[in-house]
Amino acid sequence: MNTLLLAAALAASPATSTEAPRSVYQLPPDAFFARAKRDLATLKQFDEGLHRTLKQALDHKALFAVASKNVYSPENKRTLLSTWGSLYGYFSSIEQVRQRYWDFVTLSPRDPRHPWGFLLTHTALTGLLAAGLQFADLSAGNKQLETLFDEPNDEFGLPKGSFADFKLKAIHVATTTQLMTGEAWSAAALKELTEQKIDEPLVPWAWAQIKADTASAKDRLKKKGMSLYLKNATDIVKDTSAQAIFPAQKSFAEWAGDTRVARIGKPLLTIDQCNALVPRLQPGDIVVVRSNWFLSNIALPGFWPHAELYVGSAQELASGLDADPEVVAWAQGQPEKASTLSALLEKRFPEKWKAYATGTDLQGHGPIRVIEAISEGVSFTALEHAFGVDYLGVMRPRLTKLEKARAIARAFGYQGRPYDFDFDFFSDATLVCSELVFKAYAPAADLTGVKIDLVDVAGRRTLPANEYVKLFDAQFDRPDRQLDFVAFFDGVEKEGVCKEGDVAAFRKSHARFKWDIAQK
Repeated sequence: MNTLLLAAALAASPATSTEAPRSVYQLPPDAFFARAKRDLATLKQFDEGLHRTLKQALDHKALFAVASKNVYSPENKRTLLSTWGSLYGYFSSIEQVRQRYWDFVTLSPRDPRHPWGFLLTHTALTGLLAAGLQFADLSAGNKQLETLFDEPNDEFGLPKGSFADFKLKAIHVATTTQLMTGEAWSAAALKELTEQKIDEPLVPWAWAQIKADTASAKDRLKKKGMSLYLKNATDIVKDTSAQAIFPAQKSFAEWAGDTRVARIGKPLLTIDQCNALVPRLQPGDIVVVRSNWFLSNIALPGFWPHAELYVGSAQELASGLDADPEVVAWAQGQPEKASTLSALLEKRFPEKWKAYATGTDLQGHGPIRVIEAISEGVSFTALEHAFGVDYLGVMRPRLTKLEKARAIARAFGYQGRPYDFDFDFFSDATLVCSELVFKAYAPAADLTGVKIDLVDVAGRRTLPANEYVKLFDAQFDRPDRQLDFVAFFDGVEKEGVCKEGDVAAFRKSHARFKWDIAQK
């Protein structure tokens, strides 16, 4: 099958629009292949997250599948909405990867970019269909559930009609056509990649995932495809001109196609703004950040997806905490019998201290000023990485220097541990971003800490970073508030800038729509 025939066969849902965004295929070859490899790694994380969340839905099968006459309890509603919100986020984000590489169908089959485009597009498609058809089968026919899912919900990133849109796109003959056509093209694309002799470990993963997800989707279509289509008959005959197979708001799709290509690695918050902020920060500050161009923590609700612990450089840490009498007395009383916090950390964690005090982060930047849990694990990072974002908020725990020193020592202990893609707060073996801050400041006999409740997300007890801003807002006027305001930098995507905002704006930020990249 040649490329033009393939394009015609798959044209039931083209990803191009009348206002064509800048394409990855306009990048120089080296930049394209580097970007494709990064997107393949991102797609793997998204795909694994999608399947994990689907499993959580299946663990609550009775709640999803049974059309009860009783009204859902608030607890059940949160479980249902947080699960659907997570799935919707994964569906939408994977769909953006699929759309970004769709134009491979316009390339010559001998173009070395062609098989890469197919690989990313079809890995995304088969993953979406395997999970989407299974979830549609699980939830079909439950009218109370469909009504709940179709209501707009800013916290969980759900626009009005999200579930109806999902059914329209997931349970449609066009998706089956693309699945079968892509399966027929796989052998030719694999041959092209093999001839390129690419040493990329994620390529075998992608082919294996395509095979597994194709088999899963075909099996479900074979067994229940007709009943699914009949249940969704009204939607199937609707206009199918929408460019996305799976839910993706128009503004989100247009932005993702343009901004994530054109602005990747170019945060709205500038390094000059970051450097100017440093004198206002103190070791122990809690930082929340958001990057429009990096869809982090899709499975967690809320506008703010990421939290970090600011510790300052080694010199700033020393000047901020080492001279405090209580900190000195505590350090001297530890088994290491250190004279200061810095000396204690150096003795207790010699390799970590060396990496922190004299090293650079994974991007080669220094000095280190932040401890954060990212996909590479709990890491020491410099401003260029930690604050290389589009939105940033800083809160200061109203605690003594001794309590902050203890929290920082805890965080050093967690440094190096893997990232927790399961968001399991009851395990210390791996950590997610907000979990690092949560456990660093967890109240104990010798630490007042920051008291904040875990919430139920997709049937798990966890803590989205957004909850810290909620806590700050809720306690703002109370004399016993736990957090003080330090700074807020608010990205303005339309202007390509990040402006400093006031405390009033920061207090409201947690209530923004989860995918608020359109700056409504």
